Amino acid sequence: MKHTENNGSDLDLIKQSLLMQKSEILNKNFEFKSQQSTLSKTSDEADAVTQELASNLSIQLHERDRHSLVLIEKALSKFANDTYGMCEACEDPIDVRRLKARPLATLCISCMEDQETLQKTTLQ
Repeated sequence: MKHTENNGSDLDLIKQSLLMQKSEILNKNFEFKSQQSTLSKTSDEADAVTQELASNLSIQLHERDRHSLVLIEKALSKFANDTYGMCEACEDPIDVRRLKARPLATLCISCMEDQETLQKTTLQ
């Protein structure tokens, strides 16, 4: 994807942000695994329920982070292939303002709207 000088620096900032998010998720993953391995069995029923609820919430957050990590890895691989910022549907460049707002966007606005219209039509 050909970038103007300004877009290139914007994309560099987006890439650095994605790398930072990846690092944060990986650090949280390490903490999650550490937390799960240190959970102790408690004899107090109320404490056990509270611990179980906290554990379930941690697992849900961990799953969300894993999904985000997959999307971040996909975006970073596009940087490596010099295809980041290209719409996966029409292959036109995605506006850099959209990428700044949604760095994991894979569709341009037009294709995203077409997809949403198709989904709404399908659901009706």
